[in-house]
Amino acid sequence: MVSRRSLVVSMALCIALAAPSLLAQSRQPAAAGEIARLRSEWAKNLLAKKLDQIVALYSADAVFLQPSGERVTGRAAIRDLCKHIMDTFTSDISLHSIATEHSGDLAYDSGDYRESLVKISDGTKIDVQGNYLMVFKRQSDGSWLILEQMWTLITPATE
Repeated sequence: MVSRRSLVVSMALCIALAAPSLLAQSRQPAAAGEIARLRSEWAKNLLAKKLDQIVALYSADAVFLQPSGERVTGRAAIRDLCKHIMDTFTSDISLHSIATEHSGDLAYDSGDYRESLVKISDGTKIDVQGNYLMVFKRQSDGSWLILEQMWTLITPATE
């Protein structure tokens, strides 16, 4: 016969062993929702040409990898890149997430995109598509910021 104390100790041990897994599962949907919100906010800020708001989504040491392979490092350099893009084009981008995962303080979102670019100087419209990858890092205050972002280009832009 199992004593009541043995039963309580066994149940406590099972709960203690399962708790980290249950906690991680309960935080996963919250992280995925936050990543989806940031992805959407990024696209809206690009369309609205909200330079300061889009730059605020990046960590101070963020990296932006352009389709050309050029590496742009740091929030200030990413700001300059975004300003140049916003001064040159009006962008309407649709991001389609295919995979979003989270582990610890890192998360990623990977998918494809379609973008219509209108050249400000002459109104020329360019439609492009490709793939993207965004890596996010949870900050000490619990918020998420873009740590690294990469774009590929399937349909080359013609100028």
